[in-house]
Order: sequence, then C-alpha cells, then structure tokens
Amino acid sequence: MVITRRLILYLFFIAIGFLICFALIYKSLENSRVYNAYFSSFMPTYENQNGTICSVNKPFTKIEEIGYIAMDAASYWYIRNNFYTIDPNNIETNYTFGFFPLFPVLWKFFSGQGIIIINYFLHFIAIVILAFTFCRKKIVFAIITVLALPTLSVFLLPYTESLFMFSISVALLGYTKENKYLYTIGLILASATRPIFLLFLFALIATEVYQYLRNKKINYKHLLFTSAIVISVTLLVSLFQYSYHKSSLFTFMSVQRHWGTYFRIPNKISDWSWEGYGMNVWALLFCFIFGIASLISALFKKLKTESGFEYWYYFSWIYLIAVCGYVLFFQGGCLHSLYRYTLCCPFFYVIIFNHINSMERLPIGGALILFISFVIVCYLFFHAVEYPAKGGFDRTGFILLTINLLFFILSAKVSDRIKYFSYIPLIIAGIIWNCYLYNMFFSKAWVFL
Repeated sequence: MVITRRLILYLFFIAIGFLICFALIYKSLENSRVYNAYFSSFMPTYENQNGTICSVNKPFTKIEEIGYIAMDAASYWYIRNNFYTIDPNNIETNYTFGFFPLFPVLWKFFSGQGIIIINYFLHFIAIVILAFTFCRKKIVFAIITVLALPTLSVFLLPYTESLFMFSISVALLGYTKENKYLYTIGLILASATRPIFLLFLFALIATEVYQYLRNKKINYKHLLFTSAIVISVTLLVSLFQYSYHKSSLFTFMSVQRHWGTYFRIPNKISDWSWEGYGMNVWALLFCFIFGIASLISALFKKLKTESGFEYWYYFSWIYLIAVCGYVLFFQGGCLHSLYRYTLCCPFFYVIIFNHINSMERLPIGGALILFISFVIVCYLFFHAVEYPAKGGFDRTGFILLTINLLFFILSAKVSDRIKYFSYIPLIIAGIIWNCYLYNMFFSKAWVFL
C-alpha cells in the first residue's frame, strides 16, 4: 500500500475518532446517572482513603491536573522539575535514578493533559510506522487490531511506553530501509528513555546465535554497531545521574531493589492487583508458549533469503521471552506490570504485524487447535496457581485478550467488510475496560501497571 494523502487523512480520522470515543465514554462514566443505570451492577470502583483501598461503587473520578502525578508518573514529574536532585525531606527522590531522563525532559514542555495527547499521538504514529514497515499492504487492519487491545490505557498516561515505542519504530524503519541515520537516532532515543540495555543486548546476542543455528551466519557488524549505541547512551545517562549522586555509576540498577527487583528463585505466583493479574497471566503464557513454539518451528525452516522482517521477528520473540524470565526471576514470581513490559512493547506489535502480513497462508484448522490449547493451558494455570480467585469484572482484560486472539485468527478467512464491522464491538469493549483502568490510576486505587 502506498502512503497517499487520502490514506494519511483516513488514519488521522481513525486516531481522532478513537481518542474522542475514549474521552466521551470516560466522561459518561463520571456521570452518576449513567454509571448507576448501566455499569454499577458489574463494574466496581474503588477509592484510596488515607492509604486504604476501599470499594465505593461510585462514578469515575474526575480527571484533574494533579491526578496525573501518581505512581511512576510522580517520579517522572519530579525529574521533569528537578532532574536527579535528592530532596532530603522526600525519601522517594532517592529512587528517581531508576528512571531515565528523556521522557521527563519532553514533559517539561507540556502540562499533564498535554503530555497525554503527545503520548497518544506518539503511540499512534509508531503503530503506523511499524505497520508501514512490516505489513504495508494491510495498514488499516493492523491499526484496527491494535485499537481493539485492552492494554492501551498506559499510552494515555505520563509513562514512557509511547516514547519508547516511537523510538523503536523509527529505529526499525531505519534498519529495514538501510538508513543508518534513522536507525541510530531511534536507538539513541530508546536508550535514553528506558534502561533497556541488559534485556536488549541479551536479545540481540541471542538473536545472532539463533541466526547462526539457522544459517551459520552472524552479522558481527550489526551486533557491534547496535551494542555500541545502546551501551554508549546508557553510560552517558549514568554519568549524568552520577553528577547528582556520586555513590555509584550504576545507581539506576542498584535502586531497583527498592521495588523488590533482584534475582531469586520464585516460590509462588503473585501480583499487586486483580485488574492486572489476568492480563499478566495471558502475557506470560502467550509469550512463553507461542514464543518458544514459533522459534523452534522457524529454526528448521530454511529461507533462500532473509530480510530485516525475519530478523526482527525472531528478535521480538526472544526479547519478550527474556522479559518474562526477567520478571519471574527478578520479581520473585510477582507478575506485576508484565503485560505492560510485553503487550505494550513495540516488539509485540512487530510480531502481530508480521503475522498479518502472512495471514493468507494461515492454516485455520491448526490455528484454532493452537488457540483451544492455549485457552486450556490458561484455565489450568489459573486453577493450579495458588492465587485467590476473585472472579468478576477484574478478569475482563484476560477475556478481551483471548477474544482478540480468536478474532485475529478468524479474520484471515473473512472479507474486509465483515472483519472491520466485527471489530467495532470489540473496540468499544476495549475502550470501556481501558477507561476502567484509567479510573484506577486517577482514583489512586489498585496498582495495575
């Protein structure tokens, strides 16, 4: 598909339409009449009352500027205004070193509401770039598929996911177009946004090893060039932080213990929220099962020529598997934020878009068998893991992800008109769920991210 003015205008209207729909649904749920009449019976709400999370079953919290400064966003806000200066009266400022500076610097130019709009459009532009790069002929369907996901609330918060996704999308566009300048700029931006170098370099090396097993080749030039960029930017950020706190050059790593992030063998599966648990379980099982199966399957398929499409597809699975392993072994079995690190990651989108690009060849029977097997494994996992089953609306995210997977499989065999119309109720359901999570953030209730 050629990027024309008409297509750009069409995509712009999709972006604006989704944002308006999200805002209207959230605004309507602030209204007591609407909430009590249609949602109160199945959609519980909570409130933070002096540090205690209480069920209040009342309409959604009205969004105010001060509401954006919560959870991790409070640390970004502090860096925005003070960089890494430690406030002796605020112990939490000792841990801001765990966050990298590029997003707080961007936030300097906007209000809380303004950075939300910027984050949304950075995310949308990143989707378009990734779709253009990996499934150009089906850009519209790729975007519709993403907008139906029940995981998008993080991109409408003052978090780094949007900037990181945009940065990686620029890098991947540069790689596939053999434009080193774009590739370098994207990697620099990504490395200054989040402390990714350990997982990224692990995935990079593992992908080269995987490529060697497949075709006995290693791209040493790419490996060294990419590693040099990521390590150099990380060291520069470390030196910048060191100018504020001279105890260690790697303070951004040592402060992770404050959040319980250090290596240990997990003895149980847990989470910090009901709302995130279902989606985190889905992310864990999907990335591990489908990821390992896809890599093993591709290992024995020899292609005559391989491009950046295949390389980044393998890299993406390896990166997501590595993230799952990191969360399990460095969070002691706590799945907190796993879906955010995987399903809200540009490499998850790379995988989706690669499969969209080859949907005509999808064996529908085999795909449905895999889907049913996946659902059974999820069911067994929920019953095997000793995590108190609450049930109810909090599992909606898990259900919507599962339905999305089914729709994705079935869409390969239906016309575009049926495909797009069938996604409308799924998108609306996803927006309602994302609004629900959004309200959790602004009411300072459960930590679902």
